[in-house]
Amino acid sequence: MTSTPTDMPTTTRRGSRVVFELSRVVGLDAQRTWDLLTDWAGHADWVAMTTVDVDPDDPRRFTAWSGPTRRLALEDRMLAVEQHFDAATGNGRCLVHKLGPVLIGEAEFTVTPGTAQGTTVVHWRESVHVPYLPSPLTGVVGRLGAVFFGRGLVRMEKVARSS
Repeated sequence: MTSTPTDMPTTTRRGSRVVFELSRVVGLDAQRTWDLLTDWAGHADWVAMTTVDVDPDDPRRFTAWSGPTRRLALEDRMLAVEQHFDAATGNGRCLVHKLGPVLIGEAEFTVTPGTAQGTTVVHWRESVHVPYLPSPLTGVVGRLGAVFFGRGLVRMEKVARSS
């Protein structure tokens, strides 16, 4: 799957680019981890205050709503432009374009088998334009994003173990 220029809107709005990365070892095998990470609607089970609508006509397109209610939520439209998992090696990579209306940029995650049996290393990276964010705050917002997604991965593992 390759992206086309129309997959990724450009922006001239004021704001700043926020980038963060994190790596976590989860106590799940690579296939189960991959399945959970690419189950877009399932993110609502482990990402705090989030619901996800998947486009029934194109399951690569989905919108996450993060906030206490839909009316007070951040709308984050996305398109999975690359999604590949090799069951033989346990390695996978997914690239998601963030299409707005607020966040524009990309998120990427990879999964690789961990050093201990039944574990997986998840590496998550985001690079998004945040409108009206003063540039001195990008570091703080990036660190908060990494903490938020790190906690989400912990919840993902707990949800998987309880089901």
